[in-house]
Parts: sequence; structure tokens; C-alpha cells
Amino acid sequence: MKDLQGIGAIAAAVVAAVGIASTILIGRWTLRGALRGAEETARAGLAQADASYRAALDAVRAQGQNDHLQWRRSVQRDAYAAFLQSVLNYTDSAHNNLGRASGLEETRACIAALRGLETDMSHRAWVVQLEGPDEVAGAAITLEASAKILVVAEQTHALKMAAMHEVRLRSRTHRQEVVRIWELVPVAQGFWRTIGTPDMEDSSNELLAELRALFSRCELSTGLIATLCQPHDHDPLLADIPSVNEAIKGFIRAAREALHPERVPAL
Repeated sequence: MKDLQGIGAIAAAVVAAVGIASTILIGRWTLRGALRGAEETARAGLAQADASYRAALDAVRAQGQNDHLQWRRSVQRDAYAAFLQSVLNYTDSAHNNLGRASGLEETRACIAALRGLETDMSHRAWVVQLEGPDEVAGAAITLEASAKILVVAEQTHALKMAAMHEVRLRSRTHRQEVVRIWELVPVAQGFWRTIGTPDMEDSSNELLAELRALFSRCELSTGLIATLCQPHDHDPLLADIPSVNEAIKGFIRAAREALHPERVPAL
């Protein structure tokens, strides 16, 4: 009887041991499955978080690039507008003020006042060249050259008109001298380009000497002889430079294409 009880106790212990082992094994499997599921869930969460982060980062970058592009266009637009305004200030001031000048001193004062406007225009043209692009920079160089050529022509014309006015004023007190000056000036214009060259004739030297004497007797600066006699033919080297109005149109067209490339039709 005692043996049977001992065998039962041993069997019960074995069964209990087996149950404990099974429970532990099942628990391990359950834990391992839970850990695997948690790991997969974590991975999915990290992937989603990474995707969200990258999407947000891309959005920030895109917005930053767009903001930078808008800022660059704003800077360029201001530079283009400032340059164009400086050109108009320069050419309009030359046209209006030189046209109203009545004498040599006033004309020279107007020309001196234009130097500041010319410097401002050149400075703003350099800004445009730095900002670019190349098409706009090239159009700015052309427009600046056109404006300078126009103003030089107007200055030359104004100085010649002022010199003629000074000579006319002397007709009241030196009538004969003034009449002779008007006779000699067209002749001097004809040979002026030969001065200082082997082609210059002795008669030309004699005529210039007479002109200097006439100007001295009329109490006029002999420097006005060059103003009156020097021809200002169109320089063939400047033949490719467009007028100011055409250059302005070209600059505006290039500026629009640079600021709004999306509006330019594809070639």
C-alpha cells in the first residue's frame, strides 16, 4: 500500500513537472510571439514616423527653396527697376536741362550735373550684371551704352548751340569779325579731321590762325573753335548700338523672361 502511494506521489510529481515545463514552454512561445509582434509594430511605427519626417522635411525644403526663389526674384526685380529708373533720370535730365540752357556757363553746369546721374546709372548697371542672368546683364550693358551715346550727342549739340550764341552776341560790337568767323567755320569743318596729320595743308594752318585771331579780338575763348568746327559724324563702331527706346524694350523683355521663366513658351 505504501508502495502504491509512493508511486502515485512520484507520478503526480512527474505530471506536475511536465505541466510546469509545458506552461513555461507555452509562455516562452507566447512571449516570443508577443515580442515579435511588438518588434514588427515598432518597425512599422518607425517606418511611418520616418516617412512622415521625410515628407515634412521635403515640404520644408520645398518651401525654403520656393521662398528663396521668390526672394531672389524680388532682389532682381528691384535691381532691374532701379537701373531702368536711373537710365530715365539720366536721359530725361539731359534732354530737359540741356534744352533749356541758354549760355555756355549754364550749359557746362548742366553737363557737370549729369555726371552724378551717369555714375548712379553705371553703379546700378553693375548691380544688374552681378545679379544676372547673362541675358539681362547683356541687355543692361547695351542700354547703358545707348543712354551714354544719346547724352553725349545732346551735350555736343548743346555746347555747339551755346558757342554759336556767344559768337552772335559779339556781332553787336564786332560785326565784321563775326561775319568772317561764320565764313571760316564751314571751311574749317571740312578739313578738321586732317589736323595733326600729314594730309593737313598749309592753307588750313593759316585759316586756323586767322580764326584764333578773330576769336581773340571778339574776346571769345579759342577753345570754342573746336566746339564749332569739329564734325560729329556717326561713328561706324557704334552702328550696332540701338536707340535708347529700342534698348529699353530689349532690357524689359530680358527682365521679364528672367523673372517669369514659366511664362516663356518652350522652344
